[in-house]
Amino acid sequence: MDEILLYLMDDLYALKAFSLTCKPLFGATRPLIHRHLVCSGSRPRSLDACLERDPGAFKRLIDADRSGLLRYTRHLTIQMQDGPLNPRDMQEYLPHLRSITGMQSLTLDDFHVRPFIPVFNQHFGTFTNTLRHLDLRNARGTERELLYIICQFPLLEDLSIISPAGETATDLGLPVPTITPSPPLQGRLVLAHACLREFLDGLVTFPGGLNFRSLELFRCEDSQVVLAACSRTLTSISYLRRGKCGDDSELYFYPGGQSGVTVGEYRDPTGPQATRGA
Repeated sequence: MDEILLYLMDDLYALKAFSLTCKPLFGATRPLIHRHLVCSGSRPRSLDACLERDPGAFKRLIDADRSGLLRYTRHLTIQMQDGPLNPRDMQEYLPHLRSITGMQSLTLDDFHVRPFIPVFNQHFGTFTNTLRHLDLRNARGTERELLYIICQFPLLEDLSIISPAGETATDLGLPVPTITPSPPLQGRLVLAHACLREFLDGLVTFPGGLNFRSLELFRCEDSQVVLAACSRTLTSISYLRRGKCGDDSELYFYPGGQSGVTVGEYRDPTGPQATRGA
């Protein structure tokens, strides 16, 4: 049975069909079917919705907790459709959030970093000792604030920073913690539409260094510092040129790296003439 399910881990429809065949398969497929929870929605817009305590984006979180399914959750995505995510949006639902004890991957879309820093442990402290994959999309905050959030997860391996929205630096007194050991950061690094020189400089100064095996760069600047820091561990690089197709690449190589590094060149990932080379 385990061997069969190994082939179906990424096929949700097949898993659901299997779960209806017999009780043993029903129990075996539940952890796979309910491992990814997406909380997506908007805030209550009317007075009636507020009085009825409309859960908005966190309705699935509440339903999953009441059904006892949160013990299977390994991947959580939180996204608001009408503005950045703030602590007040989650305050009422923290007891449900803390029911997730085996979190491995967290995706935060339109995440306002600054208001979460004073209450970070209250909101995400349950995940600090289990989280291995962090995906920040359209994060609003300074480079130092992003570093502060990353340092809170000592087991972090994969990191994705997509289209960060920089803010005025008011965090001069905010310390960037140096934790021992620092996050291993030995999986995949994704940087998209990011110009974060101070952030990248802060990453390379972590006590454990950068040990990423896979690097994906999409229209980024100042990425040479990461390439230099990961030159001994990188096995694959994917990148999108900053300019038009045919322009000179902004990718640099440094001596000392492993031989046989695969470079994937993405000229137009979404167009009809998309090509990939090695």
